Amino acid sequence: MNRLASLSGILLAQSLAAVIVTPLSIRELATRAELVVHGEVLKTSCQRDPAGRVYTRIELRVREAWKGTPATNPLILVHGGGIIGGERVEIPGQVEYAVGEEVVVFLVLNPRGEGVTVGLAQGKFHLWKDEGSGNLLVRNPFHGTGRNAAATHATASGEISFPFTLSALKALVAGIEK
Repeated sequence: MNRLASLSGILLAQSLAAVIVTPLSIRELATRAELVVHGEVLKTSCQRDPAGRVYTRIELRVREAWKGTPATNPLILVHGGGIIGGERVEIPGQVEYAVGEEVVVFLVLNPRGEGVTVGLAQGKFHLWKDEGSGNLLVRNPFHGTGRNAAATHATASGEISFPFTLSALKALVAGIEK
């Protein structure tokens, strides 16, 4: 029993280590990205590649490109994991997209020219409209979290007050050398 408990502890530690993510600053996201775009998710589908791996394909209608020039519109994004039939493949920390969702995404391109989100879920900012002010607000797991947060976030280009607005994110990206 003691041996089983030790093995369980090792396996738990390994699975927990797999989800530890070092936060990327907005500067790091923008610097690593080939494309930064604001758009709307039109469609998602799960598929299998020639090697049998499950992945998700996303169609994103680009409203505005902040960095780089998308080759197509809609732009195709991909990420590992998804559900096909009864098979579910999950990747800890992986980004998720929902049809109809408005987003800003930081992307690199794979050899097929498809967008891959930088830093897993860190490279996607979800947008929503603040009912009181009418401002478009953004958040991801590390930036702009909480709809009612009243904190500030230090960046290389100054302090950002939360809630974090779309215009503040756009200004930050524009101020970072491409």
